[in-house]
Amino acid sequence: MASTVVATARWRTTLGRGGLLLAAAAGLALLHVRRPGSLCLLRTVTGIPCPLCGGTTAAVHVGRGDLAGGLRASPLAVLGAVAFAGRPLMHLPQLSSRHVWLLILTVAAASELYQLGRFGLL
Repeated sequence: MASTVVATARWRTTLGRGGLLLAAAAGLALLHVRRPGSLCLLRTVTGIPCPLCGGTTAAVHVGRGDLAGGLRASPLAVLGAVAFAGRPLMHLPQLSSRHVWLLILTVAAASELYQLGRFGLL
């Protein structure tokens, strides 16, 4: 009985997080605000995209129901949102802080390489 309550709570948390993210993405998609060519300070100043570049564009694509467009704009943003929403259902091993930082740096480096390729700088 207790495990059923915990599982139900985990599903509710996951659905709540997912619903919140989808509502935010849909809200962004409905906004027709004129914005600058880039919201990224690094890209604006240097012309080089950061690992998080494309996150807003990805959210707008997902909010319009274009998952493929969102993934093309920023796989990190889309997959990160899915991981955030689904985290309560995941049973992940406990990682040392060293391994957590190694994982973060690896994902950031892969995302940066993707963005450099996307913008034709690689």
